[in-house]
Amino acid sequence: MATPSARAFTRRQNGGARPVDDVSSPRIAHTLTACSRCRSRKTRCDPGLPRCGPCERTNSPCEYFDQARNKKMSRNYVVYLQHRVRDLEKQLAHLEKDDLYPDPEDLVRNGARVAIHDNDESKFLGPSSGIAITRLVMQLAKQFTGSASITEVIPENTAQDVKDQFERDDKKEYPLISAIAAERLPQRDLTNSLVRLFNLKVMAMYPFLHEPTFAQDVEDVYNGSTNAFQNFAVRMVIAVSLQRMDTQYAGLADSFYLAALQYFEEAVKPMNIKTIQCFALIAAYSLLTPTRTAVYYVIGLGVRLLQALGLCEEKTLSQSEDGRELNALEIDMNRRVFWSMINMDFALAHSLGRPSCFATLQEHIDVNWYHTVDDEYITPEGVRPGAPQSLKKWIGIHFHKMRLHQLEIRRKLYQKKRSEPVNDQDQWFKDMDAKIEAWKDATPEDVETGLDKAWFVGRYNTMVVFMYRPSPQVPRPSARAAARCYDAVKFNIYMHRAQIKARNVEMTWIFTQAIFMTINTILWSLSYAEIRAAHPREEVEGHLEVALECISQATERWPGVASAIQLYRTLVDAVIKIYDNEGDFPIEAGSPAESTGIDYPRSRTASPAAPSLPPHPSSDSAPNSAQGMRSDSPADESPFSYISPQPSFSFPARHSPLSSAKPNASNTASSPASSLSATPSAYNQRLSHSSTTSNNTVTTPYTPTPSINRLQVRFLLEPDLQPQ
Repeated sequence: MATPSARAFTRRQNGGARPVDDVSSPRIAHTLTACSRCRSRKTRCDPGLPRCGPCERTNSPCEYFDQARNKKMSRNYVVYLQHRVRDLEKQLAHLEKDDLYPDPEDLVRNGARVAIHDNDESKFLGPSSGIAITRLVMQLAKQFTGSASITEVIPENTAQDVKDQFERDDKKEYPLISAIAAERLPQRDLTNSLVRLFNLKVMAMYPFLHEPTFAQDVEDVYNGSTNAFQNFAVRMVIAVSLQRMDTQYAGLADSFYLAALQYFEEAVKPMNIKTIQCFALIAAYSLLTPTRTAVYYVIGLGVRLLQALGLCEEKTLSQSEDGRELNALEIDMNRRVFWSMINMDFALAHSLGRPSCFATLQEHIDVNWYHTVDDEYITPEGVRPGAPQSLKKWIGIHFHKMRLHQLEIRRKLYQKKRSEPVNDQDQWFKDMDAKIEAWKDATPEDVETGLDKAWFVGRYNTMVVFMYRPSPQVPRPSARAAARCYDAVKFNIYMHRAQIKARNVEMTWIFTQAIFMTINTILWSLSYAEIRAAHPREEVEGHLEVALECISQATERWPGVASAIQLYRTLVDAVIKIYDNEGDFPIEAGSPAESTGIDYPRSRTASPAAPSLPPHPSSDSAPNSAQGMRSDSPADESPFSYISPQPSFSFPARHSPLSSAKPNASNTASSPASSLSATPSAYNQRLSHSSTTSNNTVTTPYTPTPSINRLQVRFLLEPDLQPQ
């Protein structure tokens, strides 16, 4: 029979330890021997942590002898082990829960780091790039093949064969790249034709050069000018135009690109508007071909310099660094360079799912639109009286408005989690639909730049898919949303095929990405029974086959996409088996943890988005919230009202000149809010060129050139580059 003192000691042994963690935490049992101090003093010891009672009262170290380690151990070690066990149990529970409920944030963002080669640094692709819907298609493929992983859907030997095919260095008749810089300029007549092509195709979307001024630069270079900017710009324009002509000229274009880079470092030294124009030229070239320059990095440098020079605000772009008022031509060029660089920045952020370098909300952009007349009528004194309106300039502004619509959609649906919209029936979707519908209705029927009505309708359809596909904000869209996405991409598939056959579209990597988007969207939409009921299996297979044909034709310009064709055929064969089943098959893109009914733990990886914290009650009601929320107050609308409906545009070949143009004023450019419904002038004749197709060599990814890398150091050495 136990004595009272023994029972008291047992109680102290079992429950007398002082709590070292939250009282709600489960107690981890432990057995402790008496500490060394109590043993030597022959006093009663208790299992208190991190020290026993006697040691606690005397503030003495509490250690015990560990026979296994044959040394003294502090009782703090026991506390450490308790915390370690609890942490491991939480991690184990997290892993077990992931088997049943994958972390939604992981699903959207965790698998979005890709590398072309095994030894490449992986590149981040965010939600708006479409990477999430690609993962959803893979989930469907696994579900209907009974596979536990995508490696079972695509066997390892098949994936390796595709990879080897991509990496094989076949010798082709027309290489895509050149190892030697062009030593001489082309004949003058050919250069003039290439400059006209550049003005027609590139300047319609990115008018960052003044055409008469650049024509004089060409004249100076052919007369022996050694000016670095002039030599760089002329060679870059030649390279861009050759790339846009045909793939058989790709190697020649690359030789002029290498020749231009010899002048690059000297050309960008002034750190002025010409430096930004150099960045824009490199970006225009990089969109067309696998290049040695990281375009995201270059555009980031351009936007940073844009902000440092004060070209992001109307009040500062009209003054020089020394405070003098700029003339009308300089102000107009500042506006044009601003909108061109911001357009490129937003395009990359949209396509790659990355943050835009220009972080100002569209509600805060107050830079006016540039003059909507041809460059020959814009002089330092102002716009010449009677100058006709230019359709090409109007098209450029219309193109910029599209980027702003994309920006609004991306910030609302793909970035910070918001309390609304919770589904695609929300009023925001109706308002956004009206905006992009009005934008589409205002597009021209046909223009010589290739940006015709069909092209703009295709961009409209892309925005529809961007809105209604699975997103972090609305992870499971309705069947109606899936139907809209299906109809939109069906139109785009056949539009892409027609554009490729007519050779009136540049095969940029963004264009190639849009083709992949059509396939992913169709495969995802098949998870809805309503879509399968409305569109038979044979119809869907026909659409997908046309899309794969478009991808195969894109391999001339982008050989890397050839490796995806066989993989997509395997995915299509797997997902199309969904027609053998009935009902919906819910798959979600996922959203931050606080938006779901299940208490998911936080993602184990860093997220590019804002931390997943519960939204502030007033965060969605602020008119100028940090994420670009729509304001219901007219006073808080965008200063240039880019979202307002645009009047229809008539397009006769010739027209009478305007009589109200003012000759001088630095602010004669129309503001973005003004009407652009005036009739345009005639345009340059479309250039005709060979349509010969060819096979090309496989290219490899590149890192930024040393000249580009040195720019970063130069920025650090220019402390005076601050907004005025």
